[in-house]
Amino acid sequence: MNESTAGARRRRNPEQTRAAIIAALLAAIQDGELDPTGRRIAARAGVSERSIFVHFPGRDDLRVAVVEVQSERVEALIATPDPRLPLAERIDAVVRQSAAIFALQRNPRLLGLLESHTVPGVDERMRLTDRRIRDALARTFAAELTVDGGIDEELLDLVDAAVGWPTRHHLVERRGRSQAEASAAIRRTLFALLG
Repeated sequence: MNESTAGARRRRNPEQTRAAIIAALLAAIQDGELDPTGRRIAARAGVSERSIFVHFPGRDDLRVAVVEVQSERVEALIATPDPRLPLAERIDAVVRQSAAIFALQRNPRLLGLLESHTVPGVDERMRLTDRRIRDALARTFAAELTVDGGIDEELLDLVDAAVGWPTRHHLVERRGRSQAEASAAIRRTLFALLG
């Protein structure tokens, strides 16, 4: 370690150190490293390995903090297109949003789903983001989803599933489709459901 690195470590305040650790783990996950060691996280963050355990006494504490940051990033992408726009324009906007969210979630979502089975805080935070996406879809397609004065929850479930991470993951990772092909398939599904 050179003097400038040591100086940078000493000058960093606790909030900066905590944020650097979270960013380092999230970057590792984004890069496909789903279970990096403390040493690798520390190296990416520019902190000592001991700092990780000072800020995050348990492994789950760090995972929940990472899911919180990742969820905030995803939620920043959630938009509700004007429900008065033609259906085709709303579908196109939702499909673009789905692609952007998938790009951000590609690897973190996979790990999050695994962690959600054993870490309640991860599951809770992921469910909140899922609800916010679903609520935006309900607002975007309210005219098409409304039956007898209320939202058709089953149809909303199908719309949510069509644009969600699992569908795009299946098309891209399992079926070998390009992102453009996946978007076209999702667009076609939404028209079939809503048109």
